[in-house]
Amino acid sequence: MKSIISLMFGGLLITGSLFAQNCANNRPRILDEVSVVTSTSEDMATDISTRELAVMENSMNDYSSSIWSREIYRQISDVEGNETFFYPQTSTEQRTNLFSLLVNLLSTNTINGYKYEAQPELGAMLTGKETLEEAAVPFTEASDKTLNVKREDIPSDKITHYLVKERWYFDAKTSKGDVRVTHICPVLFEKGKYFPLFWVRFDDVSVYLARAVSPVGVANVTPVLTNASMFDIIRNRWYRGCIYQVGMRQLSAHFPEMKDLINERKRIENELDYIQSKFYAAERRR
Repeated sequence: MKSIISLMFGGLLITGSLFAQNCANNRPRILDEVSVVTSTSEDMATDISTRELAVMENSMNDYSSSIWSREIYRQISDVEGNETFFYPQTSTEQRTNLFSLLVNLLSTNTINGYKYEAQPELGAMLTGKETLEEAAVPFTEASDKTLNVKREDIPSDKITHYLVKERWYFDAKTSKGDVRVTHICPVLFEKGKYFPLFWVRFDDVSVYLARAVSPVGVANVTPVLTNASMFDIIRNRWYRGCIYQVGMRQLSAHFPEMKDLINERKRIENELDYIQSKFYAAERRR
């Protein structure tokens, strides 16, 4: 099964102008041992108060009264506009690297990861330890069951893509349409091969992303914000990403020719634009 998943993922990366083979074996990499992670902005981002947790509950995804939905999967590459996902490559006192933040949350058992599958809901829930083992990130285990990860053992510079799952839906209770990010998955590139590492639920990390300042300047996107958080960028979908899957349908499997694939992506994007315009129209009528 894992080999099939890897082949499917290799196909979608090739279609995005990246030509590399995929492989299912993402088992241990040898990384040099160096000093243990010290305090950075990611530590401040994970120091969340009870009040902040309560406030962020209102931003969590709830589809209990939705009467229509569509699942869109995007491949986020390291291109202009997507700096939030990739920079800085190493966390500093002011800025947080997204992958390092996820590793921090997993190492303290704050969140769970989910084994990579084409659809995140099908992946088994993993503990922080199991997730880091799955991602081959070296660690030592403390007596309190937290995991110590050395900063230079976090391969954030090798994270070249993220996979993002969006849910487009219409809520009967509010008569509003919306688009929510539900899951994100870091993808590691090593030795000429791509490895989707694990899924995390956006709801599980949103409160921590709200504390992490994004490196993206959004003044040209919206005059309301000058310094946006990682949560702002991802929640509002201020990123650029190619659609590679709709529901269970892998586009590259149905459109092997690049020209046909591009045309299908354009068709879906136009359809989504139309749907979103209907969302806004329904909201104005309320």
